[in-house]
Amino acid sequence: MTRPHTGQLLARFARPTAAEPTRIAILSDIHLATDATGTWKVFHRTERHLQAAVSAVNDRAFDGVVVAGDLTRNGTPPEFDLFDDLADFEPPAVAVPGNHDFPTTFDEHESLPVRTFEDRYTPGGLPFHVQFGDLDVFGLDSHAATPDSPAETWDGRIDSAQLMWLDEALSAANPDTSIVVVHHNLPATGDLYERYRAELPVEGSVPGFTNPEPLVKLLVQHDISLVVTGHLHFPAVERADGVTELTVPAVSSFPHALVALESDPSGTTARLVPLTDGTGMVESIAHGWEKDRVLLSAAQLATLPLVEDDVLE
Repeated sequence: MTRPHTGQLLARFARPTAAEPTRIAILSDIHLATDATGTWKVFHRTERHLQAAVSAVNDRAFDGVVVAGDLTRNGTPPEFDLFDDLADFEPPAVAVPGNHDFPTTFDEHESLPVRTFEDRYTPGGLPFHVQFGDLDVFGLDSHAATPDSPAETWDGRIDSAQLMWLDEALSAANPDTSIVVVHHNLPATGDLYERYRAELPVEGSVPGFTNPEPLVKLLVQHDISLVVTGHLHFPAVERADGVTELTVPAVSSFPHALVALESDPSGTTARLVPLTDGTGMVESIAHGWEKDRVLLSAAQLATLPLVEDDVLE
């Protein structure tokens, strides 16, 4: 029997810690499509990449699965139905929405209602708190849509009600075992993206975060050990104002990977687990080598591991 790929070391963090070894699989930007081909997201292979992610999770001993947004290409009911058919994870799984998952005013298609997303992918609604092993995961909704109104933008935001909920939830939590998950990126990682764009021959932009300051202030106040984001499609670890942000790569596009977080009393190891072979990587690059985040993923992969903290032995 072939032994599962152990993954490439992405980062080693002094926190979070777990009294008992705990393993969480983090996926993001699956962009599952039912009727698209081509493009840098390799839409015609999204089913295959999701199936590979499910197999990668089920072949390993994970305590839970977190999807950090953009489960689908356009947020349509058929796309979510297909996701549910394929996402047969054996461990319990939760998800936060990405900018492609909720309704917007500029949609020309039917969208899955916000409440339906909550019923399917959260433990009781957004925001949420779930415990996997000895780790506490807090999921936030950075999409501007509400159950009563579609969003007018793909830019991220955290409203005051969520900030109040998070403040209360984190007040009762252990910061050393806490992970906050949100789709849109915090300012430090957005700045990294802009620095790369200035240095490399790339074009394009991504929706930003319109009000990150109150969220960052809360994270600093509560000394949260790790924030996990998706959205940018390339792996990154950025630290600013005492906040460590781990941006996980996309399932849909290069480098087609999930992140395995392995926590124990000494700290947390993050590993990249590949979801395709060399031929799949070549196809992905051929479809989108000119695109900014494919280039940036390659640049980031050349510097692994991104962080290696001193950890307890």
